[in-house]
Amino acid sequence: MYTRIIAFAATILFFISCTNMTGRKEDKRIERNGTAISYTSCGDHDTTLLFIHGWCINKEYWEPQVKHFCSRYKVITIDLPGFGQSGKNRSDWNFDEYTADIKAVIDQLQLKNVILIGHSMSGDIVLNVANKYPGSVIGLVGIDNLNEPGSPMNEKGRQQTDSFFTLLSSHFDSAVNLIMKGNLFQPSTDSAIIKRVMNDVYKADSLIAIKVLWSEIVVSQQEQQLMKRLPKKLWLVDSDARPVKLDSLNKYCRYGCEWVPVHGTGHYPMLEKPEEFNAALEKVFEGIAANK
Repeated sequence: MYTRIIAFAATILFFISCTNMTGRKEDKRIERNGTAISYTSCGDHDTTLLFIHGWCINKEYWEPQVKHFCSRYKVITIDLPGFGQSGKNRSDWNFDEYTADIKAVIDQLQLKNVILIGHSMSGDIVLNVANKYPGSVIGLVGIDNLNEPGSPMNEKGRQQTDSFFTLLSSHFDSAVNLIMKGNLFQPSTDSAIIKRVMNDVYKADSLIAIKVLWSEIVVSQQEQQLMKRLPKKLWLVDSDARPVKLDSLNKYCRYGCEWVPVHGTGHYPMLEKPEEFNAALEKVFEGIAANK
């Protein structure tokens, strides 16, 4: 009996050691200009999937993708500074800073064959990285974003934006509750997912969150010009609950844009329908490999 127990224990230890070497997610951090960037890493493969979360959430939202993909890819998830476990000791929250953060992650971790995957506001980070550092990535993927190329606002748009930010600054929780619950979820979205997202937004540092959102508004008006200079095809994985204007996107993306839909989700398809979302990403990665 004791022999069987010892043999069983040895088998378990061997399995754990193998998992630690190749498949287990590890929480680590790097620094850029004194600000910590928290990240997880798993897998040891030639192609890297670098997942970048959206506004006020964090790297844990990619957990279903980490579990699915790290047996075949190197998978990196990060907390953007200001959110999650990353540092908040920064005064400038513009997207050039976030772009430099992504470049620092790629360089310090010596990542190769990088596919950038950006959710929500991070679609603009993906565009910016590809423009500033075109040799750093082999694939560009937006998640529920970039469905219509942004352009400079008219006067009415500026007035509406200013009014919203005035409300956001004085009544952060009620403003985000109004805008998010009315626009980012579907009737079918699980209430636990809605609660998780909203709780993370409420817990965010509101001063940082507002500055980041304002920076996103600024860079989103440059999307048409950023798309014109993309060195690769742009891939989108968006819910089919919102229209994607492919004619307009292909007008600006010189290497084209391709959309792989996920049916009937809200703004968080990675959580709402992880299996369908992962299957959509599989198609995208196959397409990127075919055109590498």
